Amino acid sequence: MRVNVSDIVKTEGAGIDVNYSGDLPGLHEFDNSVEFKPSFDFTGRIVNFGGLLKLSGKLHFEFVADCIRCLKPVETAMDIEVNEVFGEVFDPDEVDAYIYEGNVVDIEKPLIDNIILALPTKIICSEDCKGLCKNCGANLNFKNCNCDESEIVDSRMEILKDFFK
Repeated sequence: MRVNVSDIVKTEGAGIDVNYSGDLPGLHEFDNSVEFKPSFDFTGRIVNFGGLLKLSGKLHFEFVADCIRCLKPVETAMDIEVNEVFGEVFDPDEVDAYIYEGNVVDIEKPLIDNIILALPTKIICSEDCKGLCKNCGANLNFKNCNCDESEIVDSRMEILKDFFK
């Protein structure tokens, strides 16, 4: 999403409101294990602080990912704070700044970067999820299997099974 900042580039302290609802197409190429819903809502402001344009606001998004224990799809909604800086030229002192050219700021990349960083590393359907049986693959949330846990030994670790006896 491109924002015209021509009204605030020349005036320090000037700002412009930014509202966006829709899809972020670049995000769908990120990861196949997460399915993002096209319902991204961003409300924020871009302010000129001494030649640097500071973007701040709130971003709401929804996604579906599989539980790491039982592989059940889990729908999740998140609200995150976005605070980013844009510079017209690369400044080695401001390494966290995005670059903009002319009078246009593209906020899609910063929004995508913030979403990726905010995603949880582990998604589970519930705290008491029992997961799948390591031997037969049965979903232990719905049925108990008759597999003997003591028989499931990784062949690489078999030498250690009698270590503490």
